[in-house]
Amino acid sequence: MNELALFAGAGGGILGGHLLGWKTVCAVERDAYAAGVLAQRQNDGLLPPFPIWSDVQTFDGKLWRGCVDVVSGGFPCQDISFAGKGKGITGERSGLWKEFARIIGEVRPPYAFIENSPALIIRGLDVVLSDLALCGYDAEWLCLSGKACGAVHLRDRIWILAADNRSQRDERFGKEPLLRIDPFPWGKDVRRLAELRKRSDIPQPLIRRINHDVAFGMDRLKAIGNGQIPRVAATAFHTLMRRIDHENH
Repeated sequence: MNELALFAGAGGGILGGHLLGWKTVCAVERDAYAAGVLAQRQNDGLLPPFPIWSDVQTFDGKLWRGCVDVVSGGFPCQDISFAGKGKGITGERSGLWKEFARIIGEVRPPYAFIENSPALIIRGLDVVLSDLALCGYDAEWLCLSGKACGAVHLRDRIWILAADNRSQRDERFGKEPLLRIDPFPWGKDVRRLAELRKRSDIPQPLIRRINHDVAFGMDRLKAIGNGQIPRVAATAFHTLMRRIDHENH
């Protein structure tokens, strides 16, 4: 599958896509350090060549319609995270979700794969699901942590997989498998938004030095704190894809 990676950071999510057999055809990342990591990895031959766009607000998704199978990314969580000021999805940073939704609507990929803080459950998940529905996508979601996938740190995240209608997906992909790794067990998964809002055990995301090969230079805390764990991203996609396939059969 061809991937358009929004809010790509230093490439953790992109590496997760590569575990799934995806090919990144374009990335969008405004942070100069993170974009530099992506460029350096291309120069080193660790990633295939792809353009890196710097501003999600000026990115024209219509140019990529028909070229992209999945739009992926973790939009900024600073206004959503329990560690932030709690402005929610309408905050200045996390409000960039609207650009994510706009690009999904312009590209019209079969899938959109979204990551954020689990605090999104009470600070904007309803908005995300509503915007996806308005774009014509059904969505499944779960919470999955690094620890649940064998990492030494928690880093709990919410993962959302949105899918276009079944007939379009089947026509394009047939029965070809979409996963090239063995899945890990996943953590707690409460699918009803109402149930999650009643829970008091939604964990606060931790920002620590992490033990995977995502960010070069451990002094770059921002790139590390914002990074996805590749194995977790791949496992979340696999789990949600199986759920979608099960519900459509």
